[in-house]
Amino acid sequence: MPSSTRTGPGRALSRTGALVAALLLALTGATAAPAATPAPTTDTGSAGQRAPAPDGDYRIGHSQPIDSVNPFGQQNSLANSVSQLGYDLLLNYRTADGRPDLDNSLAESYRTSPDGRTWTFRLRPGITWSDGRPLTSADVKWTFDTVRANETNVLRGYVVNIKKVTTPDPLTVVFSLSAPDARLESAFVPVLPAHVFAKYPVESIDKIRMPLPAVTTAPFRITAYKKGGTTVLTANPAFRGERPAMRRVLLVHYQAGEAALRDIRLGSLDMVADGDSSWVAKLKKDRDITVWSSPAPGYSEIAFNSCPPGGAGDCAGPAKNVRTAVVQDPAVRRALAWGIDRDNLSRTIYAGQNLPADGLISPYYSAYYKGFAKDPEIGYRHDPARARALLKDGGWDCATTPCVKDGTKAEFEMMVRATSTQDQNAVRRIRAWAAEIGITIDMSVVTEDALNNAIYNPSSVKGRTAPSFDAFYWAWSGDVGTPDLNLEVLRTGSSWADVYYSDPGYDKATLDAVRSREMPGRVAAMHRAERIALTELPYIPTVFSAYIVLTRNDTWHGHQPSPSTGKGSPFGTNWSQLTALRAGPRPGTTAAAADTGSGVPAPAWLALALLTACGGYALGRRRGARPAEIRDWTDE
Repeated sequence: MPSSTRTGPGRALSRTGALVAALLLALTGATAAPAATPAPTTDTGSAGQRAPAPDGDYRIGHSQPIDSVNPFGQQNSLANSVSQLGYDLLLNYRTADGRPDLDNSLAESYRTSPDGRTWTFRLRPGITWSDGRPLTSADVKWTFDTVRANETNVLRGYVVNIKKVTTPDPLTVVFSLSAPDARLESAFVPVLPAHVFAKYPVESIDKIRMPLPAVTTAPFRITAYKKGGTTVLTANPAFRGERPAMRRVLLVHYQAGEAALRDIRLGSLDMVADGDSSWVAKLKKDRDITVWSSPAPGYSEIAFNSCPPGGAGDCAGPAKNVRTAVVQDPAVRRALAWGIDRDNLSRTIYAGQNLPADGLISPYYSAYYKGFAKDPEIGYRHDPARARALLKDGGWDCATTPCVKDGTKAEFEMMVRATSTQDQNAVRRIRAWAAEIGITIDMSVVTEDALNNAIYNPSSVKGRTAPSFDAFYWAWSGDVGTPDLNLEVLRTGSSWADVYYSDPGYDKATLDAVRSREMPGRVAAMHRAERIALTELPYIPTVFSAYIVLTRNDTWHGHQPSPSTGKGSPFGTNWSQLTALRAGPRPGTTAAAADTGSGVPAPAWLALALLTACGGYALGRRRGARPAEIRDWTDE
């Protein structure tokens, strides 16, 4: 889903207006698919209005680059959404509530043993791949065995407890677990065709250039991909269900969100998947566009280089340029946590759509959330006096700014993505609050590739990194039904690790949460992990995430928000959110009428999703991070 999320990991030239959008589609789509040309626009007294889907294409604008179309290696939330459209999971996610959707999944049924260590899935008969080959249990086994065997793929967290996968017959898959695992019911592991991928070395499967057009069982096939350009999905004629109304889905990358906003108002786009929270008020009176604002399962955060000198996980130790004496000093981290005004950030930078963050688990997860805002030790309200006292107690002399300790100035660099004006503005505020307590932050605006290169900077030890950043500002988006991923990103050796934090107590708590069979124990383990992280602060969470999605009212109708209770998002949960769409405005309405009654919603906190334990769907990951060496077909 369009989240937050690391969203990320490339950018393209700025696109302004419908004419530039048309040129972009023509230029970037030509390598592997016919270019799409936006339909003519006419002046309707609003920004513009397009004739209803004249060419059968559904155009989605986004400013977050799609880092990869390889499910084993992608980390961006938009890339994750491409996989949700272009592949099936063993258990796809139901739009209404994120629970397993047995009507639209590869599995028609599943059961677990009394001890929770054996899961048996029965595949739906008659499903074929887009190349005509039958789907069998061998494809599922190959996919999960490959995730288990490849040490660097991003999906490893879902299979940590799988001991063996067996296939008693072509339609039955049995998972034998070393310990109960609540995540198996909502594991985001796209099932790939063994007959296509078995020829590739398992140890590098997460870095291969994906063969396109993709072979899939889903209603859309990925037929073209260009990072920083246009990604194309085409309707799959061999799909088992009703064919989608659109001929193609075009995901058009913009260098800046404002350019995508301009083009959807001109009628050149049908959706913007990753809007800015400030647009909610800006578009309040726009008759042609529906704004969907809803809580998201993630958070924005200040991330500190936490790799210990001796290394941890994939990190061999921080690079020599890192100011570890500052960014790894507990007094500096805790002082900054008390010095930030999260309420102010929420109101001003995020237009009230993003709640102030008081932990790593968003209130989106109603069954898991625990508010720490009133905790006397880790509540981290805006308290500059307490922040200065912490620095003093930590040995910092703040008679001048920046503070000094043993000859070292309390100064460090904070990287922020050039593609996010909102994040840059947040860092400017954080920098001002830091200066008030004696800490100097040097803001560095960088490309996402540059940030990724700093995170995954190679060390002299083969296969391990030497992260070369002090700190950065970014966001995560997790699996909507369960917050395990939001915690997994800080576990030692996690494939999602970006700050290389390592704490045995934290690791144990997160694994206990996954393996707990009873909900109270599972939630308690998560809160133990959360408390450890909030005490040591490898991340300082600032605000919880919100989804801002824009859709045209005149080109397509039938958008399905997920979850269906309260306010949800019309994109990113599953492929059925697009296959349900029909061309033109909703029958019985004018072209400028709202789609499904969502309108411009109230602030996110008035519409928290009521999702239950152990169900859920993957919405995305980092609002942009991955090792820079990963490349895909037509990537260059």
